[in-house]
Amino acid sequence: MKLVKTLVASAALIASFGANALVTGSLGGGYGTFLSLSSAGLNGGSVATLSGGTVYTNDQPFADIPAGVVFESKFLAAGPTSGTTATLSFVTPVDYISFLWGSPDTYNRLTVVSNGATGGSQLFTTSSLGLPGNGDQSFSSYVQFAGIGGSQITSLSFTNDPSINAFESANYSLTPVPEPETYALMLAGLGAMGFVARRRKGA
Repeated sequence: MKLVKTLVASAALIASFGANALVTGSLGGGYGTFLSLSSAGLNGGSVATLSGGTVYTNDQPFADIPAGVVFESKFLAAGPTSGTTATLSFVTPVDYISFLWGSPDTYNRLTVVSNGATGGSQLFTTSSLGLPGNGDQSFSSYVQFAGIGGSQITSLSFTNDPSINAFESANYSLTPVPEPETYALMLAGLGAMGFVARRRKGA
């Protein structure tokens, strides 16, 4: 059911951006291994380099660590105090990226740049993704973005309009949710293992 809701939300976002959409965004993600975050970027800059913004390891008077379990207790903040715009530029373009969006605010702005046939950028907000946008510091949500029709994501830029503290993010991952076919194969494999175990026990 959760997968169906995610697909419906993605389809709605694609429709809202029209034929020029090169990236789809929706709620969800947080799968697989999280990438290390530092002032150099993701995985020491080997996956993506960071310009602007600041990486913190604990709450600040102007920025809070996203609610939930945060990998390595590190989060990226963008705002007047920590760097007006934070940009993660991927060393090699990626098909998919997800991250934990902390205390979403209506003034948070995420620009996703892609390298499709024509290239371009798309703006995502709390409203376009279905996030509450009230800045609740006890709330975080995973969001995910994927290229459409062969396009890939080349960078993410975090800023605020108006220029207010802060846009917080953490737990970056390049691992999308497994496709339904993958789930089916996994279940079939587990079923086969169970069958073999029963046969051995009965022998």
